[in-house]
Amino acid sequence: MKRILLLVILAVFVSLNAISQQGQVSMIGEFNLWNGDHNMTRDMENPNMWSTYINLVDITETPNDTVEVKFRLDADWAVNWGSADFPSGTATMGGANVLAPKGNYYVTFEFNPADSTATYNFQRTSGNIGMIGEFNLWTGDHEMTRDASDPDIWTTGITLKDITETPDDTVEVKFRQNAEWTYNWGGADFPSGVAVNSGPNIKAPEGSYFVTFEWLNDTTANYTFQKSSGVISMIGEFNGWSADYPMYRLPDNPNMWGAVLHLNADSDDNGNDTVEVKFRQDADWTVSWGGSDFPSGTGTAVNGPNIQVPLNDEADPGITTDYLVLFTWIDDTTCQYTFQLTSGPISMIGAFNNWNGDVMMHRDPLNPQLWKLTRSWYEDSEVKFRENKDWTQAWGNSDWPSGVGNPDNGPNIPLVAGTYDVTFNALTFEYNFVPNNDVCTEIELLGDFNEWGANEDLPPTFMARDADYPSEFTLSYNFTAATNLFFKMSDGQPIGNDNIWGGTFPCGTGMHDVTKLIQVPGGKYDITFNCKSGDFCFTRLGNSVIAPKVFDITVDGKLNEADWDISKNISRIIDGEANDDVNEVNFGVTYKNPDAREGAYLFVGVDVKDAVPYVDDAGEVFIDGDKSGGVYDGHDLRAKFGATGVEILEGPDGFTASDILLGFQITADGYSAEIGIPLDKLGVTPEEGNQMGFDLFYYDDDGEGVAYTLAWNGGLENVSNTSSFGDLTFGELSCGCISVYNSTIGDVILRNPTDMPTNYVGTYEFFDAQDVVFRKDGQSTVEWGAADFPTGTAVIGGPMVPATANRYRVSFDCITGEYNFNADGTVPEEGLAQAQYTETPPAIDGDLSEYDLAYGSDGVVVGTGPNNNTVTWGAKWDEFNLYIGANVVDGVVNLASVGNPWDNDAIEMYIDGNNDKDGTYDGDFDTQLIMDVVSNNADGANGTDLLWIKADGVPITNYNSQWLNTDDGYAVEIRLGWDNFNFAPGKGRVMGWSLGNNDNDLDQGRDYQTVWYGTGDNWNNTGDLGDLQLAGGPYFFANSISENNVLYNADILLFPNPTNGYVNLKSIGETFKGDVQVMVTDIQGRVIVQVQDSFRASGLVQFNMSGLSRGVYFVNIMGEDGKRAVKKLIVQ
Repeated sequence: MKRILLLVILAVFVSLNAISQQGQVSMIGEFNLWNGDHNMTRDMENPNMWSTYINLVDITETPNDTVEVKFRLDADWAVNWGSADFPSGTATMGGANVLAPKGNYYVTFEFNPADSTATYNFQRTSGNIGMIGEFNLWTGDHEMTRDASDPDIWTTGITLKDITETPDDTVEVKFRQNAEWTYNWGGADFPSGVAVNSGPNIKAPEGSYFVTFEWLNDTTANYTFQKSSGVISMIGEFNGWSADYPMYRLPDNPNMWGAVLHLNADSDDNGNDTVEVKFRQDADWTVSWGGSDFPSGTGTAVNGPNIQVPLNDEADPGITTDYLVLFTWIDDTTCQYTFQLTSGPISMIGAFNNWNGDVMMHRDPLNPQLWKLTRSWYEDSEVKFRENKDWTQAWGNSDWPSGVGNPDNGPNIPLVAGTYDVTFNALTFEYNFVPNNDVCTEIELLGDFNEWGANEDLPPTFMARDADYPSEFTLSYNFTAATNLFFKMSDGQPIGNDNIWGGTFPCGTGMHDVTKLIQVPGGKYDITFNCKSGDFCFTRLGNSVIAPKVFDITVDGKLNEADWDISKNISRIIDGEANDDVNEVNFGVTYKNPDAREGAYLFVGVDVKDAVPYVDDAGEVFIDGDKSGGVYDGHDLRAKFGATGVEILEGPDGFTASDILLGFQITADGYSAEIGIPLDKLGVTPEEGNQMGFDLFYYDDDGEGVAYTLAWNGGLENVSNTSSFGDLTFGELSCGCISVYNSTIGDVILRNPTDMPTNYVGTYEFFDAQDVVFRKDGQSTVEWGAADFPTGTAVIGGPMVPATANRYRVSFDCITGEYNFNADGTVPEEGLAQAQYTETPPAIDGDLSEYDLAYGSDGVVVGTGPNNNTVTWGAKWDEFNLYIGANVVDGVVNLASVGNPWDNDAIEMYIDGNNDKDGTYDGDFDTQLIMDVVSNNADGANGTDLLWIKADGVPITNYNSQWLNTDDGYAVEIRLGWDNFNFAPGKGRVMGWSLGNNDNDLDQGRDYQTVWYGTGDNWNNTGDLGDLQLAGGPYFFANSISENNVLYNADILLFPNPTNGYVNLKSIGETFKGDVQVMVTDIQGRVIVQVQDSFRASGLVQFNMSGLSRGVYFVNIMGEDGKRAVKKLIVQ
């Protein structure tokens, strides 16, 4: 609270003269039809300089060879620049369009704050260059890399192999631009030559090359193929002879590769203080090199021995042995190598960070023993250098600002506040602090996640300054929960507008404004920040998933709870090779935290589409309960699950396989699984917004061993380390669809009033005493009950509520369990109308003889009257529709009316489809409809028969309507499909309703309006409406609208599919064991086949689809308790 108050006080004193940061500069023009922006890239050290590569083409309807463009700020025309000069000039605010000949350009733009102008330059260059040829069957492009100092030069390393059907040891290749053939270059010469646009294919012998391409213009280029190696890596005892250790190609010699190799005691499998290594090409044993000499020698590819690398050399007593390794390729049989002993990573630590947390230095690329750092300290401090973030090897001395560190953990270095370029030589132990006042202070993150710096036991969260661009800072950080934060200068001062940057997540330009808290969701991020421009960005690392909170999941493998969202894909192969049957694997997660009743569980649902299910197919679930990373601890779990059960591979003491719930289910195209993991046994208390590490593997075994392993986020390192898991965020609870239920009345749906997400209401009439429960999503998984009536507090699993016969306004809170059956809360009798059940749908023709016109519309609510019309109306209903018939005796029907429908002779209908009576027309349930005299004017007879439908109400698409002129007025008849309102009809069910009549006798707009019930605000306020109750008929329909959309598709197999004859339905599990009703509809919803049958005898239900037209059909299966499945069927 103190922090919030502080921020509010500071916000009041924001200076109106504060310097605002420049936002994003972009280009816009004819190349994108002046729609959308091509963002430029800001220079890291000059915040006013921007650059980009762009292909300018005129795509207007009247293209020419010139493309008009402009620069603008923040994708808005409020600030834009232009000029008539080309290729360079000074752009002014609101200046003319820049006229650029079409082509590819490197464009620079530098803003001048003094006069708000900008200088720009368009340098002609190439688009993206790639290689294509027989090595990739002329499909796709091998992308080259543009030189950082010369935009016309491109390079790449490539291995060329002829993979055509008739290989001849020669590979034909070409260069092309932007992966298109408009500009492509070839030549007859090899290994170098001049390529021309659409020239001949270059013929290169098979092998590995370092290729250079120099663009001269759109018709000519120079190229060179230099024989070289493929990608070089190291492999050996240190990595179990697997997972190659990458090396990097040196920029000044494409045949030379380097890497720093870190070795420790774990690298020595044999325990002989020697680690055996080799070099190899393209992570393959086809070409590899070894040698008998050390530390340097000549490696051979034919029978070359493993190189013996010493461990724990006396010259380097640190906890690791580190080598700078250089490899020079001579040819595919010979190489030269050197192992140069060097230090491990060097860092600084001191009083400035509470001697907790290391500031890493940067290794010099030319001298591996020299380490550098540019850093600012706002106050005096004591510091030291150390290796590998460990005190085994540390250096200090009392000399300042330079000296020689004592390797025996000498005295602390007495640092004086300031900004310095720091160097440390790990060979001589010399250090030096040279002042540098040209860079900004250090940058730290300050927020909820680190208690806003108030906890002195927590070190500051410093960002790392880039070695080449001192204004650029980076940090990889794992936020275990959502947090508010700022970027802050590390100046020792309180938060203020002048030393923080706020903004909007995930990317933007920071503002010196304490009211602009950056709201960061929990997760692992790469964070960048530039202290000169204020630009920042949070880039999420790896995959993330949100686990919604649920009341419960029945762990049976069926995945039929509505809470499941099985949409996260597992598709990355981390081991083995893909076969012709790569399975489609998707998963979802939920959790429950029921406090005192039971323990908290994480639920994992997995759906596998597998043409060859096998008993040894399996998965692994990984949990890092405290997101600590590293080796497995008492909060972590690694468990294997499959059809044969659960196996705990890593877990806390006492955690056994029997603690995990597991359910498997065979499906029509594979199988599904549900897993329940007790979080309390991992010491995890899930709370909304918090996170834990999570990952999932899947193994496919078709009977011949595991063919391949799929992973969601991490890799094989998950076996021993939790650092590569993805993020799982605990989400909020959704109560879903709540109903009052028993097997007689079915699910009577209650709905949420606006802004009341846990409160559910509805009106229903019990015609006799009924014991009922409240339940979620039309399933027995979560049911609330209590013995009290008419009010009480229901609990999950409680007894049924003993409701008595009456008409009630029912309310229920899914969090507290409080409920009320209020007989006095319903509308009065004059506000209740009954729609009568019919088994014979009335024809929508304006003939109202099928209706009992028992209700009127007499109350004048708008205008002064008198009411000189007589309105009578009635309603009918069936399984699929509501029918309304209204007759109006009107002495003056103004057939020539135009204008607004509510100003004409008309019938208005107001429908509160969810009957929440919250005063608001909900866009997914409610509407206002008008049938006015204009419907009669289109053809002079029966009109257009169209309804006027409220624009911000629920869309009404399934309807018929008819206006019919009569001798004494007019009649209106309307059919409305229940699916318009997502309403499941049944005896005793109720929707909010009223009907009104507009009269226009004077041709001056509406004279007055009458309504059956309510007020003149019926069009705006659903709280004023009466009730329309369904009378007679069944309590519910097995094939009616399913308001909760819960389907049990996994419990039904349909075969054969496609078909042109008989179709079989097979029940799996216990969901559909008794009588079922099967209804087959075509794609337009028309019923084609209906079957009443039972799964009790053979377990099969059969029906015939022969003689039907080819196409798509839907098979609806409804069980005795209302549970439903829908399967798609194709008829050939």
